[in-house]
Amino acid sequence: MTNVSASTAAAEYSTAQKWLHWLHAALILTLIPVGIIMSNSDPSPTVNAMYELHKSFGMTVFVLAVIRVAYRVARGAPAYADELPAVQRMAANAVHHLLYALIVVTPILGFVGTSMCCKPVNLFWTVPVPFGFDGSEATTKLVFTLHKTAAITMAVLVIGHIGAALFHGFVRRDGILRRMLPG
Repeated sequence: MTNVSASTAAAEYSTAQKWLHWLHAALILTLIPVGIIMSNSDPSPTVNAMYELHKSFGMTVFVLAVIRVAYRVARGAPAYADELPAVQRMAANAVHHLLYALIVVTPILGFVGTSMCCKPVNLFWTVPVPFGFDGSEATTKLVFTLHKTAAITMAVLVIGHIGAALFHGFVRRDGILRRMLPG
């Protein structure tokens, strides 16, 4: 998942990489506030529906993450411009690696916790996911705490990622933001 050299990297992200990025962004930017709202709300039919949608879209995020990571490994990413300061290059690499790890790990933790407490786990109310995990109440709480911590970490990194993208797009005007924009 590292950025490859300029001689082997594409000049910009592929159309598929852009679509996967923006689809993931939309889902994650929806799932995080929904997760916060539902976990801090009293039980109700609306909150139950939010949990079901959160679980289903979380599983969707996981499947897309596997596809996205595989595509990134196979295709690579555009090389950083030589004039990009080393500290920004290191920060970008660290944030991208952490975000890729979190888009895989966070939904796994959510699924494991949910399957421990609330079998069966269904995809959009209808399709039961055929495997699950068993665990004590204490283990289930721990897994959900890890899920929440991973989601909060992801939210913080996403805010930084958005800030950096806007900085590159509107302050530095160096083309980095443009590489991921559709069209």
